[in-house]
Amino acid sequence: MKGALVIFSIGVLALLPNVTLCASVKENGDDSSSEKEDNSKCGLFLAPSSIPNSGLGMFAGHGGISENATIGDGDVIIPFFEMEFHNQLKSKKHRNDFLWDEYVWASHTFPGAEQETEDLEDAEFACPGIGSAANSYLALKNVLDQGVSLGLGTDPGSPGAGAHSPYHNRYFTATEDIPEGGEVWMDYGPAYFKSRVNEYGYIPLPESYPVADDLLIDYQEMRFVDCNSSDISNQTWEELYQTILDFAPIWRTSRVLHALPTNASKIEDILNDGGTTYRDYDASRRDLAWLDEHGQCMDNIKTGMMSQESPHAGRGALANRFIPAGGLVTPAPLIHIGDMDELKMYQRTTIKKARFESKVVPDMNGPTTYQLILNYCFGHMDSTLLLCPYGLLTALINHSSKNANTRIVWSDAMRRKEWLEEPIDEFADESIAGLQFDFVALRDIQEDEEILIDYGDEWEQAWQEHMQNHQPRDGYIPAFELNQRLNEIEFRTLDERPYSDDGIQLRCRIQHARQCFSPRSEHLKKDSIACAIIEKLGENKYTVKVLEDGVDDDLQLEMPADAFFFVDLPYQRHHFSFQAFRHAMMIPDDMFPDVWKSRTGDDKREAGSQEQDEEDSSDDGEDEVFVDEEEDASAFKRKPKGWKHDDSAIIELPEA
Repeated sequence: MKGALVIFSIGVLALLPNVTLCASVKENGDDSSSEKEDNSKCGLFLAPSSIPNSGLGMFAGHGGISENATIGDGDVIIPFFEMEFHNQLKSKKHRNDFLWDEYVWASHTFPGAEQETEDLEDAEFACPGIGSAANSYLALKNVLDQGVSLGLGTDPGSPGAGAHSPYHNRYFTATEDIPEGGEVWMDYGPAYFKSRVNEYGYIPLPESYPVADDLLIDYQEMRFVDCNSSDISNQTWEELYQTILDFAPIWRTSRVLHALPTNASKIEDILNDGGTTYRDYDASRRDLAWLDEHGQCMDNIKTGMMSQESPHAGRGALANRFIPAGGLVTPAPLIHIGDMDELKMYQRTTIKKARFESKVVPDMNGPTTYQLILNYCFGHMDSTLLLCPYGLLTALINHSSKNANTRIVWSDAMRRKEWLEEPIDEFADESIAGLQFDFVALRDIQEDEEILIDYGDEWEQAWQEHMQNHQPRDGYIPAFELNQRLNEIEFRTLDERPYSDDGIQLRCRIQHARQCFSPRSEHLKKDSIACAIIEKLGENKYTVKVLEDGVDDDLQLEMPADAFFFVDLPYQRHHFSFQAFRHAMMIPDDMFPDVWKSRTGDDKREAGSQEQDEEDSSDDGEDEVFVDEEEDASAFKRKPKGWKHDDSAIIELPEA
């Protein structure tokens, strides 16, 4: 399980020299990777984490990582929406433990997410790059999240619009020098660990360590004060310290107690080396020879800003260095979804609960689509199983049926090889990513060449049909695209065409409207207000009315053009469209286990294909929309279990 920290296990690890964890077994086989790789230039490794029982982690490679240096290239961020809503009417067998829940990040982490749905807590985000690959140890965190960008990556009228995520370029920088072999530690946020006490116990939080240090200092002072006249032996003091630790079951909720070392003889060394915060620093490092033997190189690929193979594919992945035929392109641990129907999305319908009560529920008989993550996962036409890769930039590897230079194979490094021989139901609810692909070069790949795989005949056929039937949406251009060219836009009046007809809303910066509100008005706490242009005055000046509750409808203000920007209305972005392309990438039949082929007869269909008649489906299922306008200040954190966001999110203001 990601980030798993066992009580005292890290402290024990610190006392053991050169611990070896879960060495990967190298075996030969046609559909597995086994060749010895040349990792002499590798800058990032994927290898068993230094935290026992926590799966894989990321490590600095040759040369280490300098303070403030960027780690890898920017992550793609993939949103999930309203999972509970879309699955509420399904039978229990369709509601397995959802492994992605251990990897998703809270929606308030990402500016722009507040414009996705009506309620910010209905969205969560998968980060299949560094955001999933790196573990978290709050005491040793050494990277800083630098945010995310929004951009379509294609033309708004492209058949590929809505088929890939607009959230991209989430990158991280080192907050300190990370030496060769040092593990990369992210900050999941305290809430992640507080909500997982059953899994991880009462792990120390950053504020626990200074208190633990003070206790150890007091203990040492008591031990050595007037030591010449004391008859108390060292053994007695160590027994006393052990007695304190024995209280752990009683004080089991004490995170400070769990920050104390397990051996009294190590206290002086720990305090001299910087305190309990750093007691596991040395144990979190691996030498390069160990990483070369037990790890895999992650940074053989880098981001390409536009796919060279197809203008509709969005961004792509390029070779970061020469990769020989048969060489590893990138490793890809797999997050499994036992039943792909867990990703199915429905339009809304209203049912009556009582005479004067109604409820909005999924329309199980109407058009359907799938969560966007489907396009980033692998499936098989005869199975319900989906396998979603994570790792550095694997989400950017595009398709070519003719020019593929890479293929997927089962990795010898996978942790649960026995799953290849088990029915899906036997591992669907497992809470670890036990399977793994390796992307392997079919031929020599030159530096800067695009990495391409064949998504399969079924995917190709579905894409060609989508291309032929695609009808671009009239009028809608995402607000985040419009805000990039505000100086070029000729703003229109309400009479010419309301912006809401195109799925967006015009906003006015509050500093241009302060005069129309009382000093105690709640509107002054916002960065902007909803507005509409009534008249163009020339010279980049406009007459506007404010579209906010509690404001006189007849109130009109004069504003300059630089007062304006746009936001998207909920459910309007391309990825919400029921016409957006959805299809899993296909696992070749010759490597797909027969025991996983769970679809037969009428139930057999192309994995991930949209089932609705596109001519009869509409873009969304509700007419009423609104925009959230305030923000919780905490950000950039992994999503905790049961996470609830009580405040609305801020609207990210473009520069004036």
